[in-house]
Amino acid sequence: MKPEEYWHQAGEAGYDNTYYVSHDVGEHLSRRLRALAVDIAGQIGIRADARVLDLGCGDGSFANTVLARTYQYVHGCDLSEGGIRRAQESAELSNVQFEVCDLRNLKFRDDERYGGAFLMGILHHVKQATPEIVRKLREVTDKVVVLEPNGNHLLRKALELTPSYRAAGEDSFKTAELEAIFKDAGFRRPVWQRVNLFPNFTPRWVFRALRFAEPACESSSILRALCTVNMWGFAA
Repeated sequence: MKPEEYWHQAGEAGYDNTYYVSHDVGEHLSRRLRALAVDIAGQIGIRADARVLDLGCGDGSFANTVLARTYQYVHGCDLSEGGIRRAQESAELSNVQFEVCDLRNLKFRDDERYGGAFLMGILHHVKQATPEIVRKLREVTDKVVVLEPNGNHLLRKALELTPSYRAAGEDSFKTAELEAIFKDAGFRRPVWQRVNLFPNFTPRWVFRALRFAEPACESSSILRALCTVNMWGFAA
């Protein structure tokens, strides 16, 4: 299966139903990482009256449940027609709009501007196109919140060699590698955090047994290397 086919199917089924082995893990990660994304957005100056982008919005869960309730206007884009259809069907507010688009061929109007953009776990799926995507983003916004897998994590890189990860097109960035791409496009990095001890395939019993250790790992300069997610706030 090619990565595009995988993500089209995931969009049809719903991303939460595809990503996580355990509902408890999925709920923990979604709630916590989405809240952290909005917190980082506030730290880099994305205001509540902003128009924001959600690139790689999937089935619109983040846009509909968090962004649309936080910002004045949300524009979500994703390659999956099934994902966009689910996003549109589940939209409860009128200040959110979704469209099918390929980020590798991203285009904006000359007069288009946004107060910020969110890229939640999408760039490593379009790795070769990421420098151009970031350069185009710089033309329409000066603030970007990014969530990406920790490509410095040796277990993560090993897992990306397995059939299931290869099917999804998983190829995570090393931390310095992605930061260099944003720097080349004119962004600086006011905020960086490495968080989340639990990969999405974590069984429920492991999550429940080790959840107490997550804050200690995140706060330790040594144990933080075990965390699976990098989150950034970039500003121009």
